[in-house]
Parts: sequence; structure tokens; C-alpha cells
Amino acid sequence: MPEKRPKLLCPKCGATMNHHAEKIVFPLNPREAARADPAFGGLVEEFHSCPNCGNSETREATGSFHA
Repeated sequence: MPEKRPKLLCPKCGATMNHHAEKIVFPLNPREAARADPAFGGLVEEFHSCPNCGNSETREATGSFHA
């Protein structure tokens, strides 16, 4: 089960951001490749958007996404 993470706060206005999706980001260098999830062939990132100002942010996802 994925670990519970704190809500992401918008760096522009401070509002709590909405989590919309996870996306796969393919590694561009050996450092990223070392952290890549082998089941997906890349890094899993969360996509968030701010309902207040419309800003969008991503962060690396954590936890297990497969059995």
C-alpha cells in the first residue's frame, strides 16, 4: 500500500493543491535510471494543480504501485 504523504502546498499562493494523476517520466541520465521503477521503466511522478491560482507542480511518487 502506498504511504500517506502530506498534501502539497502551492509555492505561489499557499493553497492546498489537488492531486490529479501519476505519470511515468523516462530517465535521462544514469542517476535517474538508478531510481527508476523496473515495472514501469521510469520514475513515477505525481501531478498536482492549484485550485486557487492554477499553478501546477510535480513531485516524485513514493510507495508501491504494483503487487
